[in-house]
Amino acid sequence: MNLTRTTLRINTNLKQAAEKQAAKEHTTLQAIFNDALEQYLDKKTRQTAKKLVFHTHDLGKPLDNLKRSDLYPKI
Repeated sequence: MNLTRTTLRINTNLKQAAEKQAAKEHTTLQAIFNDALEQYLDKKTRQTAKKLVFHTHDLGKPLDNLKRSDLYPKI
């Protein structure tokens, strides 16, 4: 895992809650923030992906047996 140092400014009560959760889970504050950010980004990625819908239309009688003479008049 490639780690980068950064500085964040977060609400004091949010940091305290994260520290309590880290202590409860016997993990680090860094792991809590990494996990939370990863879940947030994963959720946002799923929200932006849209399901493709292909609409079909009835084109009538199949015309797969046409000949050139059916389309062009004889010259």
